[in-house]
Amino acid sequence: MKKIIFSLLLTVGAMSTANAVEGNAEAGKNKAVMCAACHGATGISAIPTYPDLAGQNALYFVKQLVDFKSGARTDMMMAPMAANLSEQDMADLAAFFASQKRASEQAVAADDNTAPAASTSAGNVDVVTSTPAKALYAGNVKSGQEKSAMCASCHGVDGNSPVAIYPKLAGQSASYTAKQLADFKSGERKDPVMMGMVAALSEQDMNDIAAYFAVQTPTVGIGESSALGHKLYFGGDAKKGITACVACHGVQGKGMAQAGFPALAGQNADYLKKQIASFRDGSRGNDSNNMMRDIAIKMSDSDIEELVSYMSALK
Repeated sequence: MKKIIFSLLLTVGAMSTANAVEGNAEAGKNKAVMCAACHGATGISAIPTYPDLAGQNALYFVKQLVDFKSGARTDMMMAPMAANLSEQDMADLAAFFASQKRASEQAVAADDNTAPAASTSAGNVDVVTSTPAKALYAGNVKSGQEKSAMCASCHGVDGNSPVAIYPKLAGQSASYTAKQLADFKSGERKDPVMMGMVAALSEQDMNDIAAYFAVQTPTVGIGESSALGHKLYFGGDAKKGITACVACHGVQGKGMAQAGFPALAGQNADYLKKQIASFRDGSRGNDSNNMMRDIAIKMSDSDIEELVSYMSALK
């Protein structure tokens, strides 16, 4: 009974606060990257089981986040997402999604802005030259090919690292790779080798290198599939509070480029294991809103072993 009363008080209090806290749509846009995997970058979900958020009433939106945080509304995936949100975060997210056009309106806009696509070849690299590609890749693929020579010894000429402890970069989203390079340079992500490698790189260098690796074809992973890993990837573990990986990294492990979530399919298993362990012990902390740290800290060594085995076998 006390829990119910507390939940009601928290909800009512937050609803009154929602009227006082003014949301900032621009700030909400930046914070919404964590929502994009399930609900789409502009609030239009590509997954039938997840709701569209575009055009939703801001007060209703805030109330649902408050309820997920308090436990008044239960959902294994949304509860950890809402757990770290402040009242301002909720108001900003609500303002952003409320300002977005609904699906029917976006469909009309898309019909009016269709652009043709074309491609050329630069060695073994497919260079897409359409307008959408320019929006996706801030860097120049050809320039990135030349600049990536410094990366080849660890990550391979085409981004398919032959060394298990180093990540494959081939096919990884340009936005994610560029962010990691920037984080290594700023010190937000720490690695003695990488910090030295990126020290002299400009923002343009990072974007160029990221664009080059993004258009490479990743090699098939050599991991062995795991039944427990499959369960964790698609369903998480409710008893431990482990959120399913599929929401952010996709059914086939291809990641969510617009949301900044990396591709995991076929990645080197030893590298994946090290990264999850690093999130768990806090030595890596450049994840958005502590998302990976909050999940990894609940995982046992055997959980990590089985999950990594499954992910590295994804094709």
